[in-house]
Amino acid sequence: MRTFFILLLSPLLAYTQQRDFSSCENTLSVLLGGEYSVSFLGKKGAVPSEGVFQHAKNPGKNQIWMDFTTSQKGSINFSFLHQDQPIQLLILKEQEIDLCSSLQEQNVQIIVERSIDSLVKLETELNVNENEHYFMLLLGVEKSKQSVTCQLAFVLDKEERNKTWPLNLVYNESIPIYHLLIRDKVSQKPVEARIVIQGSNEINGVYRASDLEMNLLKKVRGGLLRVDAEGYLSADVENTNIPISAQFYDTIWLNPIKEGVLAELDDVYFAAGLATVLEESYPKLKRLRDFLILNPTVSIEVHGHVNEDNDKDLVSMKLSKKRAQKVVDYLVEGGIDSRRLTAIGFGNTKPIYKTPQTEEEKEANRRVEILIQKSNK
Repeated sequence: MRTFFILLLSPLLAYTQQRDFSSCENTLSVLLGGEYSVSFLGKKGAVPSEGVFQHAKNPGKNQIWMDFTTSQKGSINFSFLHQDQPIQLLILKEQEIDLCSSLQEQNVQIIVERSIDSLVKLETELNVNENEHYFMLLLGVEKSKQSVTCQLAFVLDKEERNKTWPLNLVYNESIPIYHLLIRDKVSQKPVEARIVIQGSNEINGVYRASDLEMNLLKKVRGGLLRVDAEGYLSADVENTNIPISAQFYDTIWLNPIKEGVLAELDDVYFAAGLATVLEESYPKLKRLRDFLILNPTVSIEVHGHVNEDNDKDLVSMKLSKKRAQKVVDYLVEGGIDSRRLTAIGFGNTKPIYKTPQTEEEKEANRRVEILIQKSNK
């Protein structure tokens, strides 16, 4: 089985702490399926051993709070990797929306208690239902600033996993069968999607399914898969090869749309020093337009970046804004409401390579990025 998650916009699931998450008023909201690196701030002082803290040994103010909400029924495997100083872990199930009020009223159910002394890695599992809210509390040694890496792996309940939208086009069971599965990357749930396949006459077409099966008489080289589903970032898999096999599976993982996602819009090119869009850019711009049509509650910022010398800051800013506006103009001409689109030019202020040495590095600096926002409509 192969798996793909090459996306039009690809969100970052890893996180490094930069703020204070040491109280119930300030928690780090995490996604199931993500990896997070957080650090204690080295706070001093104790807290009363009452309420939720009555289950902790010598609780102090050196804390890290994280929370998450489940969207499906299943199980979560937690993996914590840290230095060798003791840590206490509590996983709480919230009964109300306001955690701090729940703590004061002791209206919080403690699901997991673990003390991590000599171990540097802890793994534990939790069975969850749909739409439940949980908090993870890490209690560190006073003054400790050690870091902790936390992974949350979600496994969908078998009954939920079996809810699919199948499309079986197999006409001969004795001929090799190609299986294409579309799945939610966070919940692992099947997703009904529009699938475009190009590669050979026998499989070329447009399909709608979460589980697609079809006969394959010969292997495919340099094929193309395009997948679109409402509520998800689009996925394009180019130059893919499909071998001949009795039972061959491909899986494409779709990421749910999340506000604040920033990613590069690949294969969008401009004439050197100008805001003229080159012809080879239009396929990707059309894909972006189709994504916005399929998701009418999404708006975006189009960010333009150029690769120019530092002594051309003003020129760079104007050029990058013009290029971003050209993308917006194309989308508006394609039927997208202009109120959902904003063009911003950053000039040369945010290079990927500060001192580019190759043409590839310069090309990486002159890029177009998309920031997902809520629609203003």
